[in-house]
Amino acid sequence: MFTLFTHYQTTPLEQWVEALYEQHEITTPAQLCMTHLAAKLRIWVYTMDMNSMAVENNGQFSINVDRRLSPKEQWEDFLHELCHVLRHSGNQMAMPDRYVNWQEQDASAFQLYAAIPLSMLKKLPLPEHKNEMIAYLSEEFQVTFRLAKARIDQIQRRVLQGILDYEYQQYTQSQVGKYDPSKWSDATRLMMDKLGQLKSKGVLADGDANRIL
Repeated sequence: MFTLFTHYQTTPLEQWVEALYEQHEITTPAQLCMTHLAAKLRIWVYTMDMNSMAVENNGQFSINVDRRLSPKEQWEDFLHELCHVLRHSGNQMAMPDRYVNWQEQDASAFQLYAAIPLSMLKKLPLPEHKNEMIAYLSEEFQVTFRLAKARIDQIQRRVLQGILDYEYQQYTQSQVGKYDPSKWSDATRLMMDKLGQLKSKGVLADGDANRIL
């Protein structure tokens, strides 16, 4: 799997998480724990018999982690709530459902990136078989089997998409010069003109045009 990381495409959020860890010199799985990360980010963490949540009081942030959960589940809940502290604002009770859903999706993605960072993952001797890999990462990063599987599934999808994008780019480049615009139909010419107008206005990027075509 390591050799395929060259086709893996990181998202802006993943890059943001990696930069956050680099800024605070978090470079090994052993540093990925609630107490260490909370201390680095100056966030107070406590545990109670209630659902995990982030709390803001006069500009000071704290995170309650449900102590009824297992240690691995507590760590995952902490990361989810940490995203709300670092990236979100406002009271979800007063937000439109669409915005609440976006925040929760963002926190879930952050959780995966922060729990198993790509920069650390690339340094590990990963087993060849998927189930063994998931079990290994579950212990190495102290996360549940469910989260480790979700991260590996995500990476495999990104690798596949990266390969497809690369192959498509190679194909389109090989076709340069083979198209004769003078032979386009009126419908094709009209579509290409519209794409050109969108690109000139900055509405459409080259990559977007390739996907449409």
